[in-house]
Amino acid sequence: MNRGPTGPACLGAEFTLPTAGAGEPGIGGTPLVPLVVPVCGIDRRLWLKLEGANAYGSIKARTAHALIEHLEHNGGLEPGGSIVESTSGNLGVALAGICRARGYRCTLVVDRDTPRRSIILMADAGADVILVEPTAAGNPVAERLRMVRRILAADPRMRWTDQYGSPANPGVHERWTGPELARGIGAVGPDAVVAAISTGGTLAGLSAYFRRAHPNTTIVGVDAVGSAAIGGARGARPAKIPGFGSGRRSSFLCPGDWDVCVRVDDEYAAPACRVVRAATGLTLGGSSGAALLGAMVAARGDPELREIGVICPDLGAAYLNTIYASRRPPPLESEPALREGLADLAAARRRG
Repeated sequence: MNRGPTGPACLGAEFTLPTAGAGEPGIGGTPLVPLVVPVCGIDRRLWLKLEGANAYGSIKARTAHALIEHLEHNGGLEPGGSIVESTSGNLGVALAGICRARGYRCTLVVDRDTPRRSIILMADAGADVILVEPTAAGNPVAERLRMVRRILAADPRMRWTDQYGSPANPGVHERWTGPELARGIGAVGPDAVVAAISTGGTLAGLSAYFRRAHPNTTIVGVDAVGSAAIGGARGARPAKIPGFGSGRRSSFLCPGDWDVCVRVDDEYAAPACRVVRAATGLTLGGSSGAALLGAMVAARGDPELREIGVICPDLGAAYLNTIYASRRPPPLESEPALREGLADLAAARRRG
């Protein structure tokens, strides 16, 4: 297996991250659930890291904790201060909860793709939620960031957590999520680790850790068809899943941070969630379905991938009226590997 650069040089300046989870009960220590899936006649064990069990309901609780602590120690966030962030949903929920607990004001910029349930949770935690309208260009991330810049310009006391550029984002996954996943799977480490891409912080941090601690682990990134996160032009995504893919290129990911990249159409990620629930009883979020489908594609391409860690960013509560209410089949014209991956997942079973 060809291994690229190890990644830390791509993560930005060094920073000090205090003890992970300190003062934030319920973050970290998430369950690791094994699924056995026969792929090409070989049983593969998928280790699902269920990040929806974190406080605030997603892996973004880890990210939010790290972003806030980084500002407290390095960014001038003082007691009673204010932060602003652009969010598609989960990060905003976590930031709102942590800011309420620590006594900060929180302004969150969302768009029309943000799940209504997430917006309600942000507001209930005391955040000021600003909804930006789409433009003809149709790039929600760009519109949200334009509003963030306006807010910062209007109030010099405001601090931006900056999930897109802060080294705390990949750093928390290198120093916390990655080691926790590896310990749960065993001393040898997984044959592969799979993560869906949005800002790229999770994949970059995991890659940095596993390149150093378990260099034989294959790193699999899963990006959306139409996403610009790993490069290329942004395309139309009529069935866009919040928090999966991005309208802008990741500032964290560098060449060599992944060994395999799988592109998954949103319209395949949604049925993957429904297939997994029917087979195993697990109700997962949209990007988790994409990650599992990406794991199947990677497994089909490499018979040596037997123990596979899969980051499942959230659970399915926010998607009950969308992904799980739909019976829309996947598109007929698509990659055969994605259709085969769905068939593989239908045979998944929960077993150690």
